[in-house]
Amino acid sequence: MFTQDLTRSAGNPIFSLHTNLLARAKARLQRRRFNRMLDLDDHMLKDIGVTYSEVAEASALPLSQDAATALRTMSLTRKRSEFSSLIR
Repeated sequence: MFTQDLTRSAGNPIFSLHTNLLARAKARLQRRRFNRMLDLDDHMLKDIGVTYSEVAEASALPLSQDAATALRTMSLTRKRSEFSSLIR
């Protein structure tokens, strides 16, 4: 019982390593799922509201950055730019 308490405490280096490895594995899995959008054609991406170049750019980000959030930001920035050019 005492050893389980030690291995599960946040100050334990083994616990920290385990937590970091789990986080990295989760990030890799999420990025792999995200990268499936690169297989979609332009019409499907347009339905989603993004472009292939935006997906490719977000896909190239380091794993430490959330590609989905970056893609949303890129897409919204592009849409705002397109909208502002229409009203000028």
